[in-house]
Amino acid sequence: MIELQSITKRYDGANVVADLSLSVAEGELLVLLGGSGSGKTTTLKMINRLIEPSSGIIRVDGEDVAGIARPKLRRRIGYVFQKVGLFPHLTIAENIAVTPSLLGWDKARIRRRVEELLNLVELDPTSGARFPGQLSGGQEQRVGVARALAAEPKVMLLDEPFGALDPLTRDRLQQSFSPSASGSASPPFSSPMTWSRRCCSATASASCIRDVSRSWDHREICCSVRPTITFAA
Repeated sequence: MIELQSITKRYDGANVVADLSLSVAEGELLVLLGGSGSGKTTTLKMINRLIEPSSGIIRVDGEDVAGIARPKLRRRIGYVFQKVGLFPHLTIAENIAVTPSLLGWDKARIRRRVEELLNLVELDPTSGARFPGQLSGGQEQRVGVARALAAEPKVMLLDEPFGALDPLTRDRLQQSFSPSASGSASPPFSSPMTWSRRCCSATASASCIRDVSRSWDHREICCSVRPTITFAA
């Protein structure tokens, strides 16, 4: 589903991500763990071409993303941004509906999907008429998750998607992204250690330990989550 071959990203001659290779199968969950500046967000952004790699090949569903128009590629991938990135001039419902609208869904289908996702992320149905500036940080983050799920993508990229949520809400939403509940999605996560360990201890069968950037002193842990698992730390 997702394949990175010898991906490197350089800025001013310095490697931010260095010779990274990994693959994520359909139905698999991959967690990238590491300190600030280790290349996690850069790796996710290269998958949907928000950032172009300096070298290497990235494939999604067997296609080299370099040959896919950026708008078309991004409509196939759900993305929860680290800083949420809601459109401030659109209502919550309109934010969630952005990608389905671009894909030509009819209004009734979009309305049903928005209602379904507001319920999933535990927001009141009436909140769809509000604007991002009227929400708390945790509520905005929930809308960001709903927007990423809106078009029912096969691939999701989640960059610290639950960081602004209270512990109880975070735990409930994380359960909906566990391997047993993830359906056909193949999501690479940039995610906190506690939840990543929980996923890995519950369901894993393969794992790898990898330095994403050669200039970083710590280890980057890639935890591959499958139905029967071993967690490498």
